[in-house]
Amino acid sequence: MRYTFLLILSGFLFGACSSASKEPKAKKKKAIVYKEVEPSQTYGTCLIGELTWMNQNLNEPHFKNGDAIKQAKTAEEWKKAGGTGTPAWCYYNNNPKLGEKFGKLYNWYAVNDPRGLAPKGWRMATDSDWKDLKAALQKQDLDAMALQHSSFIGAYPDADVLKFHAYGSGYRKESGGFANIDEYASFWSKDTTNGYSANAFHLRKNQFNPLFGSSYRTVGFSVRCLRN
Repeated sequence: MRYTFLLILSGFLFGACSSASKEPKAKKKKAIVYKEVEPSQTYGTCLIGELTWMNQNLNEPHFKNGDAIKQAKTAEEWKKAGGTGTPAWCYYNNNPKLGEKFGKLYNWYAVNDPRGLAPKGWRMATDSDWKDLKAALQKQDLDAMALQHSSFIGAYPDADVLKFHAYGSGYRKESGGFANIDEYASFWSKDTTNGYSANAFHLRKNQFNPLFGSSYRTVGFSVRCLRN
């Protein structure tokens, strides 16, 4: 009886292995490759520490692959974009004239989109980059006003000495309203805090220290990039 049992058991195991060997192999997913188009404009640079930064706010209406980013003009359009996680941009107060100086305000979904908000030859700023910027200030015995344009903060010995050209470009609230023009320059980081907020770097008018904080991803901040 023992011999018969072993034969049956062996047959069962063999059958199980044979069945498993017939399962189709999982197909490997092909990596998505995005093309790169030229930026819509030329951006100036400034060298701070060992990093080369844009010395103006990003003003791109499309991703690196050429896909258009939604312009959300009304409060309803802005809130809808945030609620659905749709990349969006706007001008402060929807005024293109302000855009010539301040660039565009973007929600974080545009910053983090895999198509790439940073133009060809550039990359998005991370928490580490912003911390390196602050460290470079301290190393040169400078404060945050060395990053702020004199038209923003007025007469100050070290105003904009690093040619970063930060203006008080303000921001757009998640509700779609605009706030703090000529008071704050706020820039997104690519890094996140949790599932609904992301990090940002802030310069407040006439304040010596830059500020780090997190904000809802649905807020509209300026963007600065670095050379690859």
